[in-house]
Amino acid sequence: MNLRSLALAIVSLFFLTVNAQSRGVFFSSESDVTKIALKKLASQIKFSKLNLEALKTSKSFDSKIILLDTENDKAWIKKLKLKPEAIKSEGFQIITKENDTYLLAKDEAGLMYGILELKDQLKLYGTDAKFQAKTENPHFSFRAVKFNLPWSSYRIGESLHLHMKTVKDTVFWEGYLDMMAENRLNALTLWNLHPFTFMVQPEKFPEATQYTGQEFKDWQTFWRTLFKMAKDRSIETYIVNWNIITSPGLTETHNVANYKDDLEWHYGFTPADTSQVIVDYMRETITQTINEYPNLTGLGVSIGERMKMPMEDAMKWVKSTFIEGMKNANRKVKFIHRAPFKVEPEIAREYIESYNDTEGPIIMEFKFNWSHGHSTPNLAITHGGKVSDQYWNPKPKNYKMAWMMRNEDFIMLNWGNTAFIKEHIKVNDFPDITMGYFIGSETYIPAKEYRMNPNVKYNWKYAYEKDWEFYQMWGRLMYDPKTSDDYFIQNFKQKYGDEVGAPLFEALQLGSEMPLRFSTFYKGTWDFTTYSEGFLNGKQLYRNYKEAEDAFIRIDEMITHPTLDPLYLNISDYNNLMLDGKSISEELVTPQEIAEEMEQNGQKILKLCKAIKGKNTRNSENFTIELNDVKAWANMSLYFADKLWAGLYLDEAIKTKNEAKRERAIEHLESASKHWLDLIESTQQYQEVSLLHIRSFKFSWELYYPRVLKDIEIVKKIKI
Repeated sequence: MNLRSLALAIVSLFFLTVNAQSRGVFFSSESDVTKIALKKLASQIKFSKLNLEALKTSKSFDSKIILLDTENDKAWIKKLKLKPEAIKSEGFQIITKENDTYLLAKDEAGLMYGILELKDQLKLYGTDAKFQAKTENPHFSFRAVKFNLPWSSYRIGESLHLHMKTVKDTVFWEGYLDMMAENRLNALTLWNLHPFTFMVQPEKFPEATQYTGQEFKDWQTFWRTLFKMAKDRSIETYIVNWNIITSPGLTETHNVANYKDDLEWHYGFTPADTSQVIVDYMRETITQTINEYPNLTGLGVSIGERMKMPMEDAMKWVKSTFIEGMKNANRKVKFIHRAPFKVEPEIAREYIESYNDTEGPIIMEFKFNWSHGHSTPNLAITHGGKVSDQYWNPKPKNYKMAWMMRNEDFIMLNWGNTAFIKEHIKVNDFPDITMGYFIGSETYIPAKEYRMNPNVKYNWKYAYEKDWEFYQMWGRLMYDPKTSDDYFIQNFKQKYGDEVGAPLFEALQLGSEMPLRFSTFYKGTWDFTTYSEGFLNGKQLYRNYKEAEDAFIRIDEMITHPTLDPLYLNISDYNNLMLDGKSISEELVTPQEIAEEMEQNGQKILKLCKAIKGKNTRNSENFTIELNDVKAWANMSLYFADKLWAGLYLDEAIKTKNEAKRERAIEHLESASKHWLDLIESTQQYQEVSLLHIRSFKFSWELYYPRVLKDIEIVKKIKI
């Protein structure tokens, strides 16, 4: 090494020594929750961990982070002359003074969120940036994920069962729970038909035992590890089932609940078996499950499946099984009660408001707009059809509401729309009644990544990692609906680069309008009645067992199909008003307005994508997939727009016997077919996948191109 090189090396070493900050994190005690949160913080900066007492003598740190519990560290808060604001449960406050940062919280969850906030700021703004002072408290206390388990699953199909190995792997759950904590999601609800024989060997009903020996021990280890990992991240855990369903052993031994197991169909049409042996078995097994799993937060019940019975009888059954089982346990647990599908709130409320053996308020779960919550923010239907405020008016005595935001409309493409989530919360947050939300799906398990073309490279392992915007936007906005879009834009920039973050965020916002508008315009009810990203209605396949292609929504059918939101006009009703010369109220949304919006959105997305091309990016493989997703949404938006225009012209042509209008309809359908070809091109990163909406058939956009062209033939053949 020459002298010049040696000199440069010495100078470089000097600057590294000067710039390397020494940091200390001080606290009075370190719980398992704090330990995990600090481990996450350590991924961004190096620091030493010290007791608060070390503050008296420690002067060797360039900066200090002091963690304070507002209940247990009052003396230190007074000594440090801090004046904390009102901090609620799960909330936190960050105070900065010169080079010191004070993090105050009143519980472990708040402390964890505060530490993760510091980690977030370092990740987004750099390790040299000063921490931003702030106070944050949760808007909703219940921010839940609905996660359907692949074993004893409500439906059957390859797209569910392929996750079996992944979902039994606690390494998967460690990452998933970390993701939940970072996005401030605080409840994991696990759903399947009959969870109990995967968890216990029923002491009073040995014939119901499903697993023995090492296999059962492995199940026990799995559940105990999962519940402990969740607790260490301040995440509640709930087991939720459908009824009346028992273990195979109990069914065979006592010849009860011996239903035909056609899981492609619906359990609700089957008469209830209320045999006393089932009641006794359920009650005892529920008690045993609670006692054997101390880290399990609670249970949930649905009274829809295999319960074809009067509402009062159904409520009596729940009381005799779940309520009595919880009452007999060695501790109180929390309880989720799905709102009965039949709208008889007087009977349901009478029973539910008499329960006083649960921890905290009962969580009453309501399906928002049935299975298609990602539609209009206005409550249009519930499971069963009717909308009534009788569950919350007058104000409930012992329960609070949580909306179930089901997603059966986008499984392949990334989705994220902050404006929709904020508006939804604004419209449906009833003070001191709405406790929060569930988000999740019946037809999609975000575990094993099975969607991607094997020839495509990407940098994630599990499906939920691709869907990061969905969880981040819902989680953060449930915690604080005032969270600025700038926070999410910064995350896009951090992932993909400063030049492309903002335009990609905007493109996704615009593209994510398409499924919202479509499922509001085209009314869906149960799970498979709409699949927005595929332009499908799988109802025909289940009612008549047709081929997969028959799920495609035809042009003639779309004209008269009812809308979900009564403020939306369908094509036929809109044309009738126009042809009759009647005025249309400004509060109504017309098909023409939707078509114009979708066309503008699609074109703007493509312009944004074109402007992004050639910009500096990081994580290029994932970025390319995200970019193709928004292109796909653009092409879906443009296809939807052209199909709406075609429907408007075709309907008018038929009603006015105008051949020229038919030609306009054909022109728009030909244009729509080109957009579908572009859609196929932008979705080549995906392989054909099993999709429950179309039974056992595989889905791809290419599969439906012949049906796109068939719309043109339909219009040509219609008599005018």
